[in-house]
Amino acid sequence: ETTNDAELLFFTDRQQVYKSRACEFEDTKASLFGDYIPAKLGFDENEKVIGMIVTKDYSGNVLFFFDNGKVAKVPIKSYETKTKRKKLSNAYCGKFALAGFFECGEEDEFVLTSSAKRKLLFHCAVILPKTTRDTQGVAVMTLKKNHFVEKVERYAEGMFANPHRFRTKTLPAAGALMREEDFGEQLSLLGES
Repeated sequence: ETTNDAELLFFTDRQQVYKSRACEFEDTKASLFGDYIPAKLGFDENEKVIGMIVTKDYSGNVLFFFDNGKVAKVPIKSYETKTKRKKLSNAYCGKFALAGFFECGEEDEFVLTSSAKRKLLFHCAVILPKTTRDTQGVAVMTLKKNHFVEKVERYAEGMFANPHRFRTKTLPAAGALMREEDFGEQLSLLGES
């Protein structure tokens, strides 16, 4: 939830960010489809939204996770413009495939999962921000040949029974393989009878 004076930053699969204000969108009911973002903001042909950040003061940081194990931390301030430009190029590095991106707070931790099923848990404060939007980032997860970062998710308490096994004192790190006793609280969707 936010207010009408918030800025909306739409990141696309072509390393571009499209900016708009929340007040530029009509108020609609949840049952209506609303506006089609690529048409409303004038995306290039076949360009797709990969995510959105809502900001009022351009504070905080964005983390870009690449499939080669690198992570780039870019201040949201880097996307602020003096004029009302709608489109910014080089929103993030295009040299590597993007595995995910998140707005990060001071206390956020993230879990990287590799195609080798290794998991690495790290605190976002260990990555220093770079003012260059299309920075390649720093190596966080070491990967063996032909492996890549498959999934990135924000860490939530209870995800692992032993989270310390997946944390490391130094980066980059390979992470650890899950064992049966590592699984945290799992919710069951099936009723037990």
